[in-house]
Amino acid sequence: MCSGSQFATAVGDLQVTIEARDLAEVERVELPNPASMVTAYWQEMLPHSPMPTAILELLNPPTDVNQGVHGNGYDQVYGNGYDNGYINGYSNSYGNGYSNGYFHKANLHFLEDTLKPGSIITPYITGIATRAPFLRRNIADSIPMSTKNFADILAMFSPISLIMADGIRSALDTCEHHHPIEGEERVCATSIESVVEFAVSVLGTHDLRAFSPDVPAEGIMPGNRYKVAAVRTVAGSKGDTVTCHTMRFPFAVFYCHAINPTRVYAVVLESEEDGSGSGTPEKTMEALAVCHLDTSRFDPKTPLFVEHNLRPGDASVCHFVSRDSVIWAPVAAVVTHGDEQVSIAE
Repeated sequence: MCSGSQFATAVGDLQVTIEARDLAEVERVELPNPASMVTAYWQEMLPHSPMPTAILELLNPPTDVNQGVHGNGYDQVYGNGYDNGYINGYSNSYGNGYSNGYFHKANLHFLEDTLKPGSIITPYITGIATRAPFLRRNIADSIPMSTKNFADILAMFSPISLIMADGIRSALDTCEHHHPIEGEERVCATSIESVVEFAVSVLGTHDLRAFSPDVPAEGIMPGNRYKVAAVRTVAGSKGDTVTCHTMRFPFAVFYCHAINPTRVYAVVLESEEDGSGSGTPEKTMEALAVCHLDTSRFDPKTPLFVEHNLRPGDASVCHFVSRDSVIWAPVAAVVTHGDEQVSIAE
């Protein structure tokens, strides 16, 4: 390759211009899965929180997914739901203060009073991004998370599928060029240690609980009717929480952010479909809904506001989170029922 030249690579429908660099000195990164290290760290730092599903599934990724790198498995099966919901949504909505993409998805958001037993809803829950493994922190910290190093990262983890390359570029752009709304705290965490440290720094305590929903890995696309069978508060009533979503990357990278105050609900959903035909939805699932209580800085063109003739700040805005998301809350804020703390997919 000639240093400084440029070439265009087709990545799905996206044309990505890559600055070609001399990659002779770039070492290919293997993908160890240090499950015992992650488990030991979790037990030491978070003794009061069982490890949630979203983390457990990164310690034991399915063997047929090829760690989410090569374009089979989750790249193909779950790519569309996530690309259309979160990855491109992060780049376009979080980067512009909730102005595009993510907060402009129909059915993605709903009003808090929708969460009443007996209500019929058509939820939109995005699919998982990937099940790539954690890297040891010293290795993850050495990888330059910048768009100018895009070609280097492709070489480090080659071979890379086109869908994964699209995800890498989108993740780097989101992490590098994010413009948070006022009061939002966020980080792109590339190791289990950086995920936990961010949650501790935002919530002000090491005494945390982590939760993940029990929803299908492929998500729930709009159009399927579900009845709200039961609702319980997980964290509230006007507390602070942190939400972390995995991003499509060759190793585990979480987009963690906090837009507080929030309330978090565990919601049991029962399918109202007749069960005929292909693609029959899950009959029963336990989802997690995050409600943002201060919406005064949200875009007034958010479809939910337009549909209900509301202005920013008039009402709470809620959304479900995907299976590979982790919600963090202080133990003191976790709602108890009798002598038992609320538990969902722990």
